[in-house]
Amino acid sequence: MSRKHVALQRRVARVLSGWKDPHDLRPYPELEIVQHIDIAEDGEVNLTLRPARPHCPCCLLDLDNLRKRLAEIKGVTFVHLTVVDIPAAPRWTRAINR
Repeated sequence: MSRKHVALQRRVARVLSGWKDPHDLRPYPELEIVQHIDIAEDGEVNLTLRPARPHCPCCLLDLDNLRKRLAEIKGVTFVHLTVVDIPAAPRWTRAINR
């Protein structure tokens, strides 16, 4: 693993560790919203997420803001979020990654 890749992983982890759910004061890692993270050498970031409130429009907007914020990180070339374990998860995934 290159130093560049490790630095990218650190930058992504820093954003995720401070990202808070709109209905909670605790960050995503404490709420177990992030299920899986994959950061490729070429800068592609793939996240699997389980929103805390599956029928809440502001949670959908928050995930969209998270995707945009991750895309701004130096070294990130592409961001894809996959929503799982909620009703209409494929629809959420399509809406976020439009």
